[in-house]
Amino acid sequence: MAGLTAAQKQQYEEQGFVVFERLFEPEELQPVIAELDESVDRLARKYHAEGRITSLCEGAGFATRFLELCRQNEAMYNELTGSQQIGPATFDLLKHPKLVDIAEDIVGPEVHCQGRYRFRPKLPGKSAADFRWHEDTLYQAKRAFYMEQQHGLGADDPRRSGNVISRMYLAATMPEPGFWIPLVDVGPENGCLQLLPGSHRHAPPWEEQADPSKSATQLEGLVPVPVPLSVGGAILIHQQCTHASPPNLSDHIRWSVDIRYQDGRRPVKSAREPGFLARSRQRPGEVVTTLDGYLRIREAAAAYVRTPGIRL
Repeated sequence: MAGLTAAQKQQYEEQGFVVFERLFEPEELQPVIAELDESVDRLARKYHAEGRITSLCEGAGFATRFLELCRQNEAMYNELTGSQQIGPATFDLLKHPKLVDIAEDIVGPEVHCQGRYRFRPKLPGKSAADFRWHEDTLYQAKRAFYMEQQHGLGADDPRRSGNVISRMYLAATMPEPGFWIPLVDVGPENGCLQLLPGSHRHAPPWEEQADPSKSATQLEGLVPVPVPLSVGGAILIHQQCTHASPPNLSDHIRWSVDIRYQDGRRPVKSAREPGFLARSRQRPGEVVTTLDGYLRIREAAAAYVRTPGIRL
């Protein structure tokens, strides 16, 4: 098992993230890209058969086809984002030893892959794909603070609209390391991730949380770090490390996927999007090793959510 070096673990604890320039060989991610291509094609044929689009855009490639399809019908966007996408290649990535080894160094020997993984086709000109400064955790109520930011722009940036507010909540302290993995080369033009080093260690006072016109003072002075990456790179992110995804100003899609893990001994975060036990010393017989096994978990969870009287 590779996991983190001592220096990388110290950086994660102090800065809130670690950048891997080459965690994977690019060819290791090609099955995931091919699987997404197939999903885009199936979705296109479904919409075409229903008369909801006029062109299949078959001449376009991975970098632009979904963009051209969504320009015909924006409803397609929500059908592919999130955790709906699952197939053998996606499942293999979720349980990839390189990711689980690193997660184990943070959460311990019982590693649960959360079901809230996300494929993100960041389309040029689509504001729903632009994420303001935020954290990646599920939050507790009554501990809110506000940062009036837009798409990672600074407080005095003239491009800010002044009317977009991100709301964050301080979360329970449970390690939930996440990975952000680009499926195309990313840089400032197409919206590479920006992170605030050390922001996971800052909690604003309560009296600063009620004013949406100001950034929290304890986050002021932290310098955003843009992280350009080639395919095969990845970013390990602490769940409370503040980061942003500015607009995609290119002419192609910025495809990426983010995956989160937690201690398998702790309660899972979502019944609607169930994950699976990816590694265990205490319960090795419960480790999910096949896609069919994971699909059974998802089907059972869906049936539970549909049970009359169940409210989640």
